[in-house]
Amino acid sequence: MQETLGLRERKKRETRRALRTIATRMFAERGFDAVTVAEIAAAAKVSTKTVFNYYATKEDLVLSGRDELDPALAATLRAKEPGEPLLVAMQRHAHAVARRLFELPAEQRDALRQVVGSAPSVRARWRENRCEQEAELAAALIEAGLADGRDDADRAVVAAFKARLVASAVDLAYFDVTCWPKEEERTLDETLAAVDEAFAMLGRGLAG
Repeated sequence: MQETLGLRERKKRETRRALRTIATRMFAERGFDAVTVAEIAAAAKVSTKTVFNYYATKEDLVLSGRDELDPALAATLRAKEPGEPLLVAMQRHAHAVARRLFELPAEQRDALRQVVGSAPSVRARWRENRCEQEAELAAALIEAGLADGRDDADRAVVAAFKARLVASAVDLAYFDVTCWPKEEERTLDETLAAVDEAFAMLGRGLAG
């Protein structure tokens, strides 16, 4: 029974990934607005209903891959070792995101860059998702006692501020691949160095 469930989950994961890959390629070739979900379903040889079973919106066909590439920041905070500084855990998270992105085939990274750069609705959906992640991280910071303040209102402000700064530093890893001009594309080492510099600046700012 356990093996059957494992095979089923693996099949779902493969279908989800195939839909995302096909959709991103079609969006890059023809433009996000020019491609319908029905056309994506036909190319993947599934029904339109199946596509929406895996992805709530058309934009999520592009962005949901971040769930695998960039897990929730709050989850990283809760999983960190006792006593490990917040910024150390988040810097490690950003490094992992960068490495996963650079493991994608070059053509897939190029397609992702093109779609994110040319589709306003995709960028709007991304901002919505990131705001949700920041709110979750802020709540986790308060829960972990990492947001000082005289009262709950103060702590909420401090937590939201910290969450925004940390998320912005982590986003460097993602933006380097999805938003950096192709002709100025950086290497993994250059991206990691930029992330390290951002966290060093953040550490100095929070310490001051």
